[in-house]
Amino acid sequence: MTPLDLLVKQHVAPVMKAAGFRKSGRTFRLVVGNGDQAVLGFARHFVDPGAVVFEAGYHIVPSPYWEWVNRYEPSGSARAPLAFGPAILTGRVMPPPHAAHAAGCGMPFRERWTLREDNGLTCGEALARVLHEDTVPQILHLLDRSNLLQECRHPAMPVVRLVPLTRVEILLRVDDAPRDEIESLLADVQSAGPRDDFIAWTRRRLTTRNGTAD
Repeated sequence: MTPLDLLVKQHVAPVMKAAGFRKSGRTFRLVVGNGDQAVLGFARHFVDPGAVVFEAGYHIVPSPYWEWVNRYEPSGSARAPLAFGPAILTGRVMPPPHAAHAAGCGMPFRERWTLREDNGLTCGEALARVLHEDTVPQILHLLDRSNLLQECRHPAMPVVRLVPLTRVEILLRVDDAPRDEIESLLADVQSAGPRDDFIAWTRRRLTTRNGTAD
């Protein structure tokens, strides 16, 4: 078992399991009742021969967004979201200075953790504490679509919105907002190119939401 995998097993897994996440390798996934997901994972950076340098990050993936991303896939065959894959919003698990690889640098270097032979326990304890006190509560907060929408309207580092705001507004409200409100938002959608079918896809989804004609 690699030092990073051991760190994840000993210090990360208990925190995430207690919060309801399911583990697969270095990835932890939580799916709520409406199908929205949060995925947390770890990525190593081979930048220091004397240490294991890694980042920990999470992605928030609402189910309407994932349906849009996989719109060309056969029904029910979409893969699960990846820890560092497409999402509406992403955030980083920031290390305290004593566990950071480059504590005095700006982003993205400031978000990297460092694991060495002499700091395994302190690094693991710091990571577990940040997850328990900051990251997990933030993820649970963002799995409420109204909270997620507010965060996307006013993102603050280390959280980053990955999708244009108008599209976020539509995707997060398409399940329950009145159709005329969604149509008003669609009027402001900027096309990403001649093959962009977001507007047509949204209108099709509106007619079948909740499994019935709208």
